[in-house]
Amino acid sequence: MALSRERIRDELLKLLVARDAVRVIRLMIERGILEPVLPEIVSADLLAHLWERETATGILPDPIRRLAAVLPRDGAAADQIGARLKLSNAERKRLVAATGEPLEAPKPLAYRLGRETALDRLLLSNRDIAQIEEIKSWEAPRLPLSGGALVARGLARGPDVARALRAVEDRWIAEGFPGEERAAALADEVVAQALLASSSE
Repeated sequence: MALSRERIRDELLKLLVARDAVRVIRLMIERGILEPVLPEIVSADLLAHLWERETATGILPDPIRRLAAVLPRDGAAADQIGARLKLSNAERKRLVAATGEPLEAPKPLAYRLGRETALDRLLLSNRDIAQIEEIKSWEAPRLPLSGGALVARGLARGPDVARALRAVEDRWIAEGFPGEERAAALADEVVAQALLASSSE
């Protein structure tokens, strides 16, 4: 208990990516070694599951992802533990994000949350391995139009443009990220609906 939190963090993160991490963490849990510093770590089952999936997909082990695997599946708890271990803000944010469920298809998930967070969630889930392969090296496209394109179609500047752009983006994602021509057509449809709704108010 004389060890600093920074030293505990550094040693734990190194241990989690060591070759025999699953067996060692299980042993530490059984012997009560982790209890004084991280009583929240009570099982290495999800870590073992993660190890298998990382191995199957050829994805390198990551200490923050592996830390998420041994903590409760609770964002608030993960954030408190991240603060206790003095993780950086970026590491804490990633740790918290990794505790969430992958509620969307892989590409929409990676587009909205970033590929790293999407991979964390998919690797820690029971989703099919093929879904991980789908985004392992996928680069998210950019929405091929901006709010200015909606203003040019007749929408007044302001919150209506932001709402309409979100609606276009949601439909663009749902259709599998089509090219400029289809994105323009979606913009036409959304703007037409918005103008119709505002004229009938």
